[in-house]
Order: sequence, then C-alpha cells, then structure tokens
Amino acid sequence: MNILTETIDFKKVRQFIAEGCKVSLMIRHSERPPIVPGDTTFGHSLALTPRGEAMAREAGQLLYGHRDACFLSSPMRRCQLTAKMFAEGMGCAGVPVLEEPILGLKNFYYDDIEKLPAEMMRRGYIHYMLDYLRTGSALYSHDVAVATPKMVEWLKAKTTQQLTVLVSHDIFIAALLAGVKAKSYTAGNWVGYLQGAALVATPQHQWLLMPCVPSLEDLQSMPFHQ
Repeated sequence: MNILTETIDFKKVRQFIAEGCKVSLMIRHSERPPIVPGDTTFGHSLALTPRGEAMAREAGQLLYGHRDACFLSSPMRRCQLTAKMFAEGMGCAGVPVLEEPILGLKNFYYDDIEKLPAEMMRRGYIHYMLDYLRTGSALYSHDVAVATPKMVEWLKAKTTQQLTVLVSHDIFIAALLAGVKAKSYTAGNWVGYLQGAALVATPQHQWLLMPCVPSLEDLQSMPFHQ
C-alpha cells in the first residue's frame, strides 16, 4: 500500500472516481454541541448543530452526482445524522445509512470501553489522545501498531463501490493516519469536522491512503470543538 502525506480534497476524490478508482472516505462527523463534562457515553445521543447539518450537506454537494455510493456510520447519533445530511447533499437521499459498530466504540483501537471513559476524563480527552498517538500505547486502548493494520484491512474490505462514505470519530481517524505515518497531530492541527482519510483502490490494483478534507481552501477555517 502506498501512503501519501499530502492532503487531498473532494475535487481529487472526484478525479480518482473518474479515473475508475474506488474510494472509501472515512470522515469525522460534522459540528455538534459540546459534550457535557462527565458524560461516559461520549455524547452518544448528541445531534448536530444547525451549522453542522448545513456543513454536512455542503460537503456532500462537493461529490454530487455519484450514485454508486454507500454510507456507513458509527452508531452515535451525530455520525448517523452527518451521513444522512452528506447523502442528501450528494443527491442520494434515498440511500440508507448502515450502522457500523467498528466506526464507533467497538473499533480496533479501544480495548476496555467500560474503564476508558473515566481514564480519559482523569487525564483530559485531548491529552490522552495525543499521548496515545505519540507513544503508540495507552491504558485501556490497543497499541496503535497492532490496531492500525486491522483498521486498514477492514477499510479495504468495505471498498466495494465507487464511493463508500464512512462517518466516524476524530480519534480513530487520527490513529489511522498517524499509525501509517501519513500525518502527525498536535492540539493545533487536530482532526476537524468532516476531515478524514481517503483509501483508494486503483484499476491497477494498487492501494493509496492519504489525509482528505472537503476543501483545501477551507482547511484553516474548519471549526474544531472537543
């Protein structure tokens, strides 16, 4: 697999598809209200802000017209709503959003989900995540080096249509890209809303993996809230 460190945008995704590639686009959900301190469900029932709904539709519009598409989502409500709005923006309002636990708390990176929330709260969410990426290991999580190949193989298995949109969470996208050494993260360049990774299967049977955002022009202005 070829790992690319250059960030692409949805214009490049359209180009890949036009060239006969299949693309899996794994993105963070759109803007949500703040998670209440002490919420051990990580805001499971949180919806999107009105701005977040608009952002998801606008991002989907950048890929309008691609009908050979499927949409997978973390079970968390904000991810399911993001996938729904994204599909509407693409003109795929009738395509169902499929719930996928691997994109949520049953992913390859978390280990003991019963104990993990308290540990994150004790250390601070962003501090826990940055230390995890920096050292490759953290209490109640699987080692990045062990989990990342599993995540990559799972994404490859899901890359069956022209476009597969997978809506997940910041830590899993960051762990994936950091794990393959496509990107490094700090508190200042954390995964923004609707940002993520693109896995591309070429007609020559090659695999490409790289960071991806809706628009390179808007990269600096995309909001981020913990």
